[in-house]
Amino acid sequence: MNQNTPAGSSPSGSSYRPYYSYVSETKPEENIADKAPPASSAPVLRPVSRPVSSAPSAPAARPAPRPSAPPTPPQKKSNKGLWIVVGLVLVLFVLVSAVYIAAEGASGVGSGNKVAVIHINGYMYTGDYAYGSGIAGSDAICGHIRSAVDNNSVKAIVLRIDSPGGTGSCSQEINMEIQRARDKGIPVVTSMGDQATSAAYYVASQTDYIYASPGTTTGSIGVIGRHADNSSIYEENGVNITVFKSGEMKDMGSDYRSLTAEEKAYWQHIIDVSFNTFVNDVAEGRGMTREEVLKLADGRVYVGEDALKYGLIDDYGNLYVAADKAAELAEINSYSLYYPDNVTLSSLLF
Repeated sequence: MNQNTPAGSSPSGSSYRPYYSYVSETKPEENIADKAPPASSAPVLRPVSRPVSSAPSAPAARPAPRPSAPPTPPQKKSNKGLWIVVGLVLVLFVLVSAVYIAAEGASGVGSGNKVAVIHINGYMYTGDYAYGSGIAGSDAICGHIRSAVDNNSVKAIVLRIDSPGGTGSCSQEINMEIQRARDKGIPVVTSMGDQATSAAYYVASQTDYIYASPGTTTGSIGVIGRHADNSSIYEENGVNITVFKSGEMKDMGSDYRSLTAEEKAYWQHIIDVSFNTFVNDVAEGRGMTREEVLKLADGRVYVGEDALKYGLIDDYGNLYVAADKAAELAEINSYSLYYPDNVTLSSLLF
């Protein structure tokens, strides 16, 4: 700062008025204009406060608060895209179902000569059972045979059997439908798999021709009944059973008591009647005498080689050999295989 520059002026000569001003500190009796400070000494500056009014200043008025807008409610997510996807899936589902149904319909009337293949797999009982349960229910099997017979395009039927047997009543229900097919001129041929014993052989014996493999087990012509006497177990565990019955034999076969001598004789009578029916039907179905069947009917199973020797089967062959034989018996030169018991989308839905 230049010594000759008046206080309150900038070095350029323009005056300014800062909020805080600084002046040279001088003694009161000395004239600042008559005595200049030594060149070597720098002026001592002190802050001079601007006069401040003693009256308190009024606080600045706060601006009135602006009215706030009501909060925006959360927007719901649109489900439009989801519904479009669901609609497309339903449309696709309907189209696929229609294709399956049309395909099954194409295998019906007027679609050419067919040989129907119907499976008997697992233990045989009367009634209807879920697919894959390991039980061959007579309701489903009879229904498949009947629908094949009533289909004008089906000229013959092959029963593909792989079963250890089951109840006599189940096999007898199936045999009724086999006889109905034969009465309508539809030949029925059996193709045995790993085994076709007892009630399963009963069914096979009623068909027009039987094929098996040398290693197939079959036969087991006979009837069995069992009774478990658990009365000692009940007694050991302190279980007391009181029975109210209308006749002496009403609880015959219950496991909480032994059979009486009379009950044992009657139970054997039931076995004998069922056995005689079995033997007579096998003899008729196989074109054998009763005596010939009785020689084989001690309950034992036979491998395919022995079964062929004893006349229980007709020849060796697989499913396709059996289908050719069925077509031959139906006197048709060409055919396609038709599987009415195959699981399809429409069969699961309807």
